[in-house]
Amino acid sequence: MKIILLEDVIGAGRAGEVVEVANGYARNKLLPSGIAIEANKTNMKTLEHRRAKIAAKKAVDKEIAQDLAVLLDGKQVDFTAKAGDAGRLFGSVTAQDIAEEVNAKLGFEIDRRKLLLDAPLKEVGLHDVRYRIYPEVEATIKVNILAEGAPVLPAAESLKDTYADEDLEDKEEEDETGNYVYDARDDEEAAEEDVTEEAEAEADEEAADDGEEAGEE
Repeated sequence: MKIILLEDVIGAGRAGEVVEVANGYARNKLLPSGIAIEANKTNMKTLEHRRAKIAAKKAVDKEIAQDLAVLLDGKQVDFTAKAGDAGRLFGSVTAQDIAEEVNAKLGFEIDRRKLLLDAPLKEVGLHDVRYRIYPEVEATIKVNILAEGAPVLPAAESLKDTYADEDLEDKEEEDETGNYVYDARDDEEAAEEDVTEEAEAEADEEAADDGEEAGEE
């Protein structure tokens, strides 16, 4: 059957084109849904007018898509999943999972079928997933997958790195203004001093006890 497409149809053609498709496909899906109309004499006479309306609608749709792309591009959704030591997931994160998370957490209504995902994501890490909003209009969604139970490291650099070099001199440091700069080794030295003082105090107590016992005898 020959039809006039009013919308782009993957595998059939673009809006405004006259194409031929299977009768059942046209009558059961395309015509009832308003995606196409039959290419009869009446409709063919108004084809140019319809094409002009389709072109105007496409321009509006593209502008809306571009606005959405600006809002959506770079947005991130996070997932936590079970993974092996090498970071390989026991399951996967699918296009459906991503669409549901974006819709629920970010407030966008996106179509999973427009996510350009060749295969489900199966590794931990940060993934860039393209979302085709409209022909030639795309946004990139960041999908961050964390291993279940993985520790969340603080943003600040670990203190152990401040004195990992054994060749560093054990001394207090001052900055250019002469102010004291904290050195993590000070805590170790203080701890060692506390241990020494405790040991000396215990020794004094033992000596005192021995003296008392000797006096009693």
